[in-house]
Amino acid sequence: MSAYRSTACGWLRFLIPISVWLTHASPSLTADEPSIGLPITRSYSIEEIGVTRGPQLDFDRYGRLAVIGGGSYIVLNDGAWIELKEGRPGAPIFLEVTNAPDGRAYFGALATWGIADYASNGEIQAVSMRPDHYPEWINVTNFTHINLIENGILFSGSNGIVHLNPGTGALRFHEIPQIATVFTFEDSIFVSSNSLGTARFDLETGETTLIDPEITIHQVATLANGRLVTATTGGSLLFFDGREFTDIGIRLNGQSTGGISRLEALPDGGFAAAVDGSGVYLFHGDGKSRMALTTTSYRRVYDLAAREAGVLWIAKESSLEKVLYNDPVSVIDQRSDVVIGWPQVFQWSEQTVVASNGRLYDMNLAQDGRHYVFNEIPNPPPTGAWAVASNQKHLVVGNGEGVFFRTSDGFVRIPGMPEASRLFLPEDDLCIVVGISEIAAMRWADGKWAECAPRVPGVGFPSIAHPAANSLWIELGLNRAARVWFENGQLHKQLFLDFPWADPTWVNIGILNNYAVLSGPENQRVYLDCTTGEPIPPPPLESALQQVSQSILRVAQDESGRIWATLANGIVTLHPGEESYQLDTHSLSAISDLYPVITLLNQQHAWISTESALYHVDQDFQIPVPSIVQPFLVSIKDGKTGLEIYSAAEVLDEIAPLPWEKNHLVFRYFSGGYITMRDPVYEFTMENGGNSWSVQSADSLLTLPQLEEGVYHLSVQLKDGNTPIGKPILTHFTVRPPWYRAPLAYVAYWSSGLLLCVAVALWGVGQAKRKHDYLEQLVRERTDELRATGAKLTEEARTSATLAERNRLAGEIHDSLQQGLSGLALHLESTLKINHLEPDIHARLSVARRMVSFTRQEVQQAVWDLESPLLQNDSLDHALVKLAELIGNETPRIEVETMGTDIHVSSTINHHLLRMAQEAITNAVRHSGAAVVQVQLQVTTVQVLLTISDNGQGFVIADVLTGGVGHFGLRGLRSRAQKINGDLQVTSSPGEGTTVRIAVPLPDSSASTTNPA
Repeated sequence: MSAYRSTACGWLRFLIPISVWLTHASPSLTADEPSIGLPITRSYSIEEIGVTRGPQLDFDRYGRLAVIGGGSYIVLNDGAWIELKEGRPGAPIFLEVTNAPDGRAYFGALATWGIADYASNGEIQAVSMRPDHYPEWINVTNFTHINLIENGILFSGSNGIVHLNPGTGALRFHEIPQIATVFTFEDSIFVSSNSLGTARFDLETGETTLIDPEITIHQVATLANGRLVTATTGGSLLFFDGREFTDIGIRLNGQSTGGISRLEALPDGGFAAAVDGSGVYLFHGDGKSRMALTTTSYRRVYDLAAREAGVLWIAKESSLEKVLYNDPVSVIDQRSDVVIGWPQVFQWSEQTVVASNGRLYDMNLAQDGRHYVFNEIPNPPPTGAWAVASNQKHLVVGNGEGVFFRTSDGFVRIPGMPEASRLFLPEDDLCIVVGISEIAAMRWADGKWAECAPRVPGVGFPSIAHPAANSLWIELGLNRAARVWFENGQLHKQLFLDFPWADPTWVNIGILNNYAVLSGPENQRVYLDCTTGEPIPPPPLESALQQVSQSILRVAQDESGRIWATLANGIVTLHPGEESYQLDTHSLSAISDLYPVITLLNQQHAWISTESALYHVDQDFQIPVPSIVQPFLVSIKDGKTGLEIYSAAEVLDEIAPLPWEKNHLVFRYFSGGYITMRDPVYEFTMENGGNSWSVQSADSLLTLPQLEEGVYHLSVQLKDGNTPIGKPILTHFTVRPPWYRAPLAYVAYWSSGLLLCVAVALWGVGQAKRKHDYLEQLVRERTDELRATGAKLTEEARTSATLAERNRLAGEIHDSLQQGLSGLALHLESTLKINHLEPDIHARLSVARRMVSFTRQEVQQAVWDLESPLLQNDSLDHALVKLAELIGNETPRIEVETMGTDIHVSSTINHHLLRMAQEAITNAVRHSGAAVVQVQLQVTTVQVLLTISDNGQGFVIADVLTGGVGHFGLRGLRSRAQKINGDLQVTSSPGEGTTVRIAVPLPDSSASTTNPA
């Protein structure tokens, strides 16, 4: 960090006052008023920031805090830390960055300097301006100081100065050894070095005019009133008017300041100084003390930075801290060497005493006289001090073992006293001891405390007690409160159990003037007279309390008439005016702890305590003058490429319409400052046509992905709760449609559509003609198929009728002619058996018998040709099974196997195949002597294959055909096979059985797959 910060920075136009809270110093601090406790702070760890230890501080061109260190340039945008420096390997490591009024930024580094250029993605790129040829001393110089002057920029380090003329780019080198700092004042340039002292520097000639050879300056701060404060290498603070130095006269710990590591001007006047090994001190412009931060964490400070009133940034060893030095609230905690646990604050004589976590601390002025320190009172009572009461004369403490009082030798037990949960001194020498089970009173007389009244039963555990003029008011719990007082030598108590609210609620108690305020839910209050305990009508102050929208828990009123009101998680004040009270909700907004309790002491101090916190506020703090805060839009980025579309560094009347490819937008806002303790809240409202939405977010980054084309109106409002802060930021932008939804695209679409319609119409006409021709062809084909099917059906009907007629004739022949021939054959057989027949007659009868037998066989064959009853109601496969059952018996066993029978076969083929199977099976049964006859029917789309085989004695086919035995059957099989274009194969040999195989082809007209249905 440079020892001198130019106020002529490019970000000045963004410096709108951020606060509607404090913008001034408390009046009580105008003249060496010692500070109590520590200011409100917020810390950011080095790890959270992402920077190395020992960083330098500055502000970027938008007024955002910049942390520089370890090659990083990280800015704090509200609550987000953003790395801006490019990550290019070998890039210079920034030691200092300064923003010029023209919007440019300049950097200094080891052995180089140049422009910190903002790239299109918002990152900072280091562009070195070091020429190819330069003096040797440049290589060993850290350029840690940058000064903006009227005719250029000065880059300086320990070995010299480089002057840059931005207009021409010309460089001038001035070697000055052992430079401590370079600063400007009233258009003059001053150089301070260990070898030279302090001198005025002539940039044109390079000559120096000595101011003081004994004074070497290494830190400079220009105050708001134009005065220049300097810190010497010897540890002195001096005013400088351009001609001579004046001792400010500041002493720390009784000695001149030493080891001043940093000096920073405060925007609202005064300055801050960091002293190594001591702390950070804030002073008014005249050198009067303002605040001292001397705890151990402030004893090594690397840099200070301030841009807005009330905010000081401190770079420490392991963290970066924001100090709200104008906030009226200060904190007392372990950094003040106080262990916090249900703290209570009392005034004992002229001494302020803090009772916390069973320990006692007295508040004393530090040795330097600039702040108070807290010292633990030694030798506390056994088991600690949990109940405390004090006045000008006495300090009385209590615990579970009894009551003790303070003497010059320490704490002394008061004999006979019960355990004490709370103590109350209604008079100088009277003390009421409130325990859980009983209440006692004791009086100071003759140098000792003694019980002075009969005890009364307790009211329960006294959670919180509020002393009034002559009574103690106690919060006990839900719909339960009590009052304890001493009157006419007696102790009295009064319980309050009836309240106007419906549900049981913790009763909070406050004291206003001479009446007690018992508060319930939803700002319901009961007012009681502090002296009598009787209800009274609401006083005029009730109208002032009604200004507070949240439920008030406890109230108190100081000597000035100011009302202090605690809420469930905070505190507000009401300041009396000429006609009414003015509500102040912001001054004490740093206090957000639950259920605070107020203690007002000696018309000066207000102490706010909770279970684990203790705060101090000066009673005479003033309501700050409201300032308008105005956040602004930092940048708009293309979310797809990361490139900036808009930057606050540019001055644009409007944002050019965005192409469709840039419809993913990222908006970055900045609240303008850091005066608030918590991160600000943004309310985003977007309108697009008739659509709108609104959302609140603590994130200053707004991402709008995949925006549709159209005109958008974005409004951003900074808010504190429900209260708007500043004016809304209005941003109007347009997203163009994609090329395929552009107006010219629609013209092309209409033209193409028209041409397409014509083409479709022509294609439709051609398609209709082709379809018409196809349908005509299909009709012809279907007509031919119907004709063929009709002919086939006619043939089938004719065949069925023929078969039916044949069956009828076969039945007639069987019943008449065949029966007659059978009878005749029987008579001839019986006649031939007569033994006394003449040979000639026997021979003639034998011939007649053979003729009748042959005729009967011929008739039988004729009947078989006509009759097929097995096919009347069944398919061929079923007919074969039935045929096997009719012909066969146990020997031989007839086995039937069928395959592919779901294929339709004409009735003619079925008839002949059945007859052929009947003939073959009959022959096998009669003549083969087989044990098994196998019948196999296999139907495919190509042919029907019928196979009958047996394992009988077989025969020689030629002998059978020539010998006449069985020739009739084989001839019949061949005849039937020829009728259906079948192929008959008979295979047999003696002892090997016989196989008859008939293969009948199936033309397309005679076979088709049947529908299972």
